[in-house]
Amino acid sequence: MYKAYIVDDEQYVIQDLKGLLEMNCPEVEVIGTSNTSQEALLGIKSLQPHLIFMDINIDEVSGLDLVRQLDLGNARVIFVTAHDQYAIEAFKLSAVDYLLKPVDADELIEAVHRATADIEKDQIHSQLTALAHNLMPGSQKKKIVLSDMEGLHIIDIPDILWCHANGSYTEFHMQNGETLTVSKHLKTYESMLVDHGLMRVHRSYIVNIYNISKIERSKGEIRMKNDETLPISIAPDLLKSILGKLQS
Repeated sequence: MYKAYIVDDEQYVIQDLKGLLEMNCPEVEVIGTSNTSQEALLGIKSLQPHLIFMDINIDEVSGLDLVRQLDLGNARVIFVTAHDQYAIEAFKLSAVDYLLKPVDADELIEAVHRATADIEKDQIHSQLTALAHNLMPGSQKKKIVLSDMEGLHIIDIPDILWCHANGSYTEFHMQNGETLTVSKHLKTYESMLVDHGLMRVHRSYIVNIYNISKIERSKGEIRMKNDETLPISIAPDLLKSILGKLQS
């Protein structure tokens, strides 16, 4: 049985989430709830839950700041938020789990499954650090959290040269020559990275347009800054789009 704690400044949200957990997640027991940040700090420190469902804003305090004051150990945090698309993008890049209000039962089940499956991995502190950076107003150099067989990697998105689809895996080729292989499809990262200068130019490749040194139309290739060449198979209008972004 996994012990859970719910923090939200709206009581009806707590009650709804508690009811959804009781109906859909029998392996989870809610052992405490709080409406205020101070109460939450005391309750979580005292009860030591495995799962913490945290509102992103509690009585004018950031839920992220509140979590960073806690000694989480191996506990997992699932943020519950009604935030805009900018904040959602930050959660995705940082690999921190979140649920949108009103909470959907199927999404709750999936989030609990991911959290309990991952509960023995001491990764939450690194992920929260990346999230804090990505949520920082005016932050230009966004970070993405990648997990491979060796552990967790927090990388600056501008340092990515290209991403390559290898079956159900994605290879991240970096400026420093390193290659990280992640067990997720390329399509997963396409939607995350499209607003950060990375564009799909081929069925198997997403490239950082700011790391392209040359586009060779006759050969159907792109030459990267490390002198590697990659195939290109996009329509002429998209090719013009790349050139335009490079010149802007």
